[in-house]
Amino acid sequence: MNGEEFARTVVARVAEFCSSYEARLPAYSYVPLETDAQRIRVMQSRLFNEVRSAEIFGAWLKTTPELEVKMALAEAIGEEMTHARLLSERIKDRGGDPFTYQPVPGQMAMFNAFEGMPTTVERIAAFPLAGEGVAEFMIERALAAPSVPEWIKVPYQAICRDEEEHAHFPEEVIARYAISADVQERVRRAVAMSLTLRRQYFEDLDAWVLQDAVW
Repeated sequence: MNGEEFARTVVARVAEFCSSYEARLPAYSYVPLETDAQRIRVMQSRLFNEVRSAEIFGAWLKTTPELEVKMALAEAIGEEMTHARLLSERIKDRGGDPFTYQPVPGQMAMFNAFEGMPTTVERIAAFPLAGEGVAEFMIERALAAPSVPEWIKVPYQAICRDEEEHAHFPEEVIARYAISADVQERVRRAVAMSLTLRRQYFEDLDAWVLQDAVW
């Protein structure tokens, strides 16, 4: 399978994962939430994601040899922190504290796994392609849902516009560099790991937001 064909199969796998949530969206999407207290909890969790993403992209910079990927990571760091500012300001506007949040277990495992990915294609497959691909799907569902209030939608409309500018870059990286059977196998496993941990994160966030779970 050539790189472009392979990249399309990976994108399809992420789409399949997203479709598994169509009938019952998680708290992460904001759609099933009923109170502002629940919504602030989810926004705190998603704020953590923005900051942690910037940290991981920064950690990858020194060991990323592909210049175009290094440049994209550097740009993404500023973008993630801009998103973090949008969310932190919205949380404060609603009377919450942006930085008292403690990440749920699946979320900690997911980001720690991302940080430890050894090669560029595995990193891009696990995080910008699979992880952010799922996040973008959930944002789209939130923006379309009547149950999600406008104060939630406004910052995500800006975030969605930013993400659209480089939506295809991860797929292009996979198509360019995942051209051998060995690399393609590592990419498939990286995507599977990412989606497995993403599902656990969603389950843990549901438990905390909807059931006051503690660990």
